Amino acid sequence: MTILKLRVLQALTVLCCLSLSQVHAQTKIVGGVKSDPGAWPSAVALLNKPLADGIEAGTIVSSLTGLPLFLVSEANYQSQNCGGSLIDSKWVLTAAHCVVGEDNTVIAPETLYALVGTSDLMSGGSRITVKSIVVHHAYNSQTADSDIALLELESSAGDSTTDVLGVDPAVDTIATAIGWGDTTADDATTSYPADLREVDLPVVSRADCTNVYGADFTNNMFCAGYDAGGKDSCQGDSGGPLFVSDGGVFKQAGVVSWGTGCAQAGYYGVYTRLSQFTTWINTVKSGGTYTPYIASSISSSVSAGGGGNFWFGFPLFIIMLVLRKLIIGTKKRN
Repeated sequence: MTILKLRVLQALTVLCCLSLSQVHAQTKIVGGVKSDPGAWPSAVALLNKPLADGIEAGTIVSSLTGLPLFLVSEANYQSQNCGGSLIDSKWVLTAAHCVVGEDNTVIAPETLYALVGTSDLMSGGSRITVKSIVVHHAYNSQTADSDIALLELESSAGDSTTDVLGVDPAVDTIATAIGWGDTTADDATTSYPADLREVDLPVVSRADCTNVYGADFTNNMFCAGYDAGGKDSCQGDSGGPLFVSDGGVFKQAGVVSWGTGCAQAGYYGVYTRLSQFTTWINTVKSGGTYTPYIASSISSSVSAGGGGNFWFGFPLFIIMLVLRKLIIGTKKRN
C-alpha cells in the first residue's frame, strides 16, 4: 500500500532546523519487495511524537483552509522518519544521525515514539515513548563515523528482538535491508510505502568501498549493494537494520547510514559496522559505565537519515518538497 505522503516532517523543517545535506541524507528501499507481515518482528519505526499527536488531535491544519492536513489514520505514516531495531525488550538500535540535531546536540527523548509490532504504518502496532537516548561518544556528524545510537524505552516492547552479529559478514554474503523509505531512485518523484519493504544486497569488500568513497569510508563502516545500482536503501530508511543469516538465524550486521544518491550505479550503500560496537552496545544495555557523547562545534554538513532536530517547527512544506529535489547527491540518508 502506497499513499500520498507529504512528509510534513521533512517538508516543514528545513527552514528552521535542518541543513540541506541533512534533508538529502534520508534513505529508502529501492528495487525491493513488500515484506511479509511478521517477517521482521524486531523492526521499529521512529515517529515524530508532536507531529503524530498533532495529526490525531486535528491541530496540523492547512494555513489556507484551516482544515486538517491529514487523516487521523495517517498519524504513524506521516510522522515516521527513521527506522530502528529492537535488540532488547527496552532498547532500540538506530543511527546517531537520526537523533542528533543540526547543532550537534541530542534531541529530547520525549519528542520520539518507537512504533513496534507492525509492518504497516497505517494499521496495528504499539507506540512506546522513549526514556533516554545514548549516542556513541565518537559519533561525528560531519563524517558519519560511529553512526550509532541506542534508545531506552519507557516500557517493555516484548521479546521480538534481534541479536547483533559480533563479526563482519563475509564479502558477497547476501544481506537484507528493511525500511519504510522512498522506493524511487528518480530524484523527480517520491513514493513512500505504508508497508515495510526489504531488499537483498551483497556485502562489498572494503577495498571496493574504499575505491568508491575514499577517505569518507572509515573503519566503522561497511558497504553493501551492486556496482550496477538498481537496489539500495535510501530516504526514510536511516537507522534501520541490515540483516544477514547466521546459521539460519537472521542477525543484525549493520545500520542504514549513508550513501551517494540511492541505487546509483557505481555507488554502494554505507552501513554502520556493528562488529565494531558490540562491547559498547552490551555495556549501555547492561547499565555499565560508558563515555558520554558531547556535542562538537563541527557543522553537521553531511548529516543523514531522518536525523536532526526535525521534530521542531513547521515552515512551508511546499518549499521543502522543491528543495529536496535539489540536494540528492550529497551524503547520508535521512
